[in-house]
Amino acid sequence: MKRLFATLATLGIALLVSAALLEGGVLLTKGPQARFPRRVVGAPFGVRINEPGARYWHTSPDVHVEFRINAQGMRDDRDFAYAKPAGVRRIVSLGDSFTAGYEVSGEETFSSVLERALRADGRRVEVLNAGVSGYSTAEEALYLERELFRYEPDLVLVSFYSNDLVDNARAGLFRLDGDQLVQIADSYVPGGRFGNLLNTNPLFSFLSEHSSAFALLKEAATTAAKQSVVAENLGHVASAEGAMAGDNPFAREQRRLTAAIFERIYADVREKGIPLLIQSIPTPVYPDGPGGARIQLLDLFPMAEFPVDRPGLAFLSAKTVLDPLVGKELLYHLRSHGHWTPLAHRVDGEALAKLVEERSLLPR
Repeated sequence: MKRLFATLATLGIALLVSAALLEGGVLLTKGPQARFPRRVVGAPFGVRINEPGARYWHTSPDVHVEFRINAQGMRDDRDFAYAKPAGVRRIVSLGDSFTAGYEVSGEETFSSVLERALRADGRRVEVLNAGVSGYSTAEEALYLERELFRYEPDLVLVSFYSNDLVDNARAGLFRLDGDQLVQIADSYVPGGRFGNLLNTNPLFSFLSEHSSAFALLKEAATTAAKQSVVAENLGHVASAEGAMAGDNPFAREQRRLTAAIFERIYADVREKGIPLLIQSIPTPVYPDGPGGARIQLLDLFPMAEFPVDRPGLAFLSAKTVLDPLVGKELLYHLRSHGHWTPLAHRVDGEALAKLVEERSLLPR
């Protein structure tokens, strides 16, 4: 037994020393990495949500922010009952990591800015931030149908980002049969129980928060399985200008599928008499390379396939409100995963509130 304990102790020390050397090597050669735990789990209704009740930190050379997830899997300190409080209007905010608010605090997300701006106008309103990292429009449609309508929303806000074009196809929930959208799967939880374990295991969560070496390895593995970082998404779009022009057959099919899913969401809200607000988050392109000084913003929403001039529908291209700040202010973080800065969230949230007021999307 003494020999066994001595062997185990030696192995333990060797592992700790190796881990320390690996961590030091990454810090010396690569610098501090973005340590972003991704506490996303499968929900009983078939798609992923943020792990209910989770608390964790996101740290990078740009930010150090806490994620606080409520009991319903939303980024909020408040819990929400299905039944709406008397006299309160509700907005459900759907989207991916931009909506969830990667690289900003909960109070700085555009959903929180939108709520404060409407309250400052004298409205009693709650904005439920249902953003989930890695989400596709396909998952958002099922999340809305199966769960979020139960919160009695008065307005549904869906945010689009260019990686949705790829993620909608990858999720495998829907396909097109001619022009008809067909649901081909009932659920999408990458990795199933194993994926849930990786995202909630205490050891992995600790390493995701505190180890640059682990974050680097995890990011490499994640990228190989699913290009979810902005730079890789741009690669999938191939040539953004070409995709916009429609001369890329694969991109054309992605846009058609995405438009068909938006048609499903639009039909759902129209049936319930709820206005729909869609916003398109622009994709940053750096002509001088990643992190370069020059930046251009591209709006890749499939406008030709999904016209937005319709009853009960409002559309905001965030490019229009951010373009005046390009080259003057930092809008996207440069040393991590390229999400919006607090300034971009604030400008966008205020623009959303203005549109809600101008279009009377939220009756008093």
